Amino acid sequence: MNTELEYVAVPAADLDRIRCNDHDDFGNPIVPLTSGGGEPLRCCLTIAPAGDRIALVSHRPMTAGGPYAEVGPVFVHLSDCGGPASDGYPADFRDRRSVLRPYDASGQMLDGVLAAAGTGEIELKQLFDDPAVDTVQVRNVIAGCWNFTVRRQA
Repeated sequence: MNTELEYVAVPAADLDRIRCNDHDDFGNPIVPLTSGGGEPLRCCLTIAPAGDRIALVSHRPMTAGGPYAEVGPVFVHLSDCGGPASDGYPADFRDRRSVLRPYDASGQMLDGVLAAAGTGEIELKQLFDDPAVDTVQVRNVIAGCWNFTVRRQA
């Protein structure tokens, strides 16, 4: 089994469509905001510095149906930001408390872990030690927004 992990932001095609249509995929209008600093940006897996132009949009982080196919609010840049800087656990999220939700390949939630500040990366690796875990959603506790998805590489 492949143990390499892929850290996934909102797909660029989804962001392009949302930005071009001025509304998200659930019909909500895009309302531009000026960052106060600290918002977790799902488009590039970084924390917004004060003054960045951002928006809060609805996004379904997993395509599987069922009771756990949640739609959550996520912060994104209003313009193309180039996506995540690199693979690996985003440095801006290492020192934040997070909820990690593991799912199997069918989209069924398997468990949930509250990771203390600085332990998210360790907890994530432990979840993926279980071969049934296919995908993990990482949510920042303070913001309550889906921040990123981690899945096994094909």
